[in-house]
Amino acid sequence: MSMTVSRPQVLSAATVDALPEAPATVTTALAELEVWWSRRVDLAGLGSEWKNLATAVDAVAPQELDFGPVSSGLPHDSYALGSLYVNRLPTAERADYGKHYTPRDLADRLWRMGRNALGFGEVPRRLHGLVRDPAVGAGSLLVPVVREHLEASSEIDPEFVLASLPQFVEGLDTDPRAVYLANVVLASEMLPTLARVPESRRRPLPSLARVCNSLEEELAPALLWIMNPPYGRQKLSPKMRNRYSGSLYGQANLYALFIACALSGLGEDGAVAVLVPTSFASGSSFRKLRGQLAESAPLRSITFMKRRSGVFAGVLQETCLAVFTPKRSECVEVTRLSPEAEFVAIVPSPRTSHPWVMPRDSIDAAIAAGATQMQLNLGMAGWKASTGPLVWNRRKENLHAGSSKTRAHVVWAADIDGGRLHRDPRRDLHRYVALRDSADELTLTLSEPAILVQRTTSPEQCRRLVAVELDRRTLNRLGNRVVVENHLNVLLPTVEHPMLSRSLLARLLATRTFDRLLRCISGSVAVSAYELEALPLPSIEELEAWEHLLAEELEEAVLTAYVK
Repeated sequence: MSMTVSRPQVLSAATVDALPEAPATVTTALAELEVWWSRRVDLAGLGSEWKNLATAVDAVAPQELDFGPVSSGLPHDSYALGSLYVNRLPTAERADYGKHYTPRDLADRLWRMGRNALGFGEVPRRLHGLVRDPAVGAGSLLVPVVREHLEASSEIDPEFVLASLPQFVEGLDTDPRAVYLANVVLASEMLPTLARVPESRRRPLPSLARVCNSLEEELAPALLWIMNPPYGRQKLSPKMRNRYSGSLYGQANLYALFIACALSGLGEDGAVAVLVPTSFASGSSFRKLRGQLAESAPLRSITFMKRRSGVFAGVLQETCLAVFTPKRSECVEVTRLSPEAEFVAIVPSPRTSHPWVMPRDSIDAAIAAGATQMQLNLGMAGWKASTGPLVWNRRKENLHAGSSKTRAHVVWAADIDGGRLHRDPRRDLHRYVALRDSADELTLTLSEPAILVQRTTSPEQCRRLVAVELDRRTLNRLGNRVVVENHLNVLLPTVEHPMLSRSLLARLLATRTFDRLLRCISGSVAVSAYELEALPLPSIEELEAWEHLLAEELEEAVLTAYVK
């Protein structure tokens, strides 16, 4: 059987020579590959001629490697090898480019979610279309993909299987060293298949990854895009901003760009499987991306990771695994890893650019499902949230313990702990701020009743939503005006008669239901003004009926409205 195989582009000798010299730590990490590869060759039962990486794999190393003494404890595992490389990168490089390596359990889980979306079922399946990782790094997300394809191809001519593999698996990255490592790691998964090829017909193992800027190159469509893209904001050229304008709102974030890139190259039977911070589901800057996803590739499944630290080195954000498909799906399966996968809920698939309501815990499933059906939110009901204007460390010299005619009372986040307004004694040395001029009076002071909400809570707090009403009587007692510190949000009406009064809104925010509802919108301990405005509300008729309910009566009525 004859066939033409399309191989990924690999580095030319000229390109290799032009690369900057790698840091010593990176050189050491790459040098250890030879020993690691040799062990994998032995495990596959192949001869010593396959231990030379330069001839065994159809990929050119991006620099001359020094195969000196190495640690005898180097892991056999492909995932651990990639982690070794990333951890040896300079800290600044990891931070600047958002580089991190996907742990094995998350790589396996993301592939399982992606293959389920493709309808693969329980039995290992051969790929019938291209699986692409546009930010491949050291290749961990493609390891389970290659493993399953090769396992399912065990009854097929191994020479054909290896030769055709580049048609089904592709990794792209801008880091030449990571690309080379990915090619070696993925080639190591092919060694058992190579061992089944007659010796006289064995050829160098194909490279599956190539150096490429996925965000700039025009890429052919893929059946499945699977990725753990880099995090971090990115300054775009006018051309790039125009290309991704349908997904951008404000400053561009790298992982949002990669999702948008995948959407532009996705077939109608395909899927996008991503490992990203949960901020994409609720953050203001991702609103256009959410709208695009809801329209062209709705959310199909999502897995929240219960543990926040220790997943990626130096990354503390709440993270999730999410799968999107062009095929319309009415519902989303929600699970969480803690550490095993636990079923949470089946909820309606979000069809909006507003923050998505997704339960992190099964006890919130009914509330999330009810809230998703509501058409009204706090912003629509006539309330606007903003951040307190006083950034105290920029005005240290203006903060005082005593009052005067030119000083205003400062309300700190600690002053509303427990859901009541008081003076936290730890802030009394900075209780007043001096107003320097009329501009300060205009931009810093609050002279009308409002609701104050803590912007940041701690994980150990029993409530995520901590709010108090600042009424006219309290304002008068504090000097007719206050200055709100930056760790508080301020809720003010945008119309003379909003759909719910200030008193009712304060009581709603104090209910258990609203506290759980906010947890379904944001998994972060931070409470943004944008997320507050997006809190779903029932009909205006129900809001009016709640105006005169107090305490447990209101608690019961609110819970009933959100879980019915």
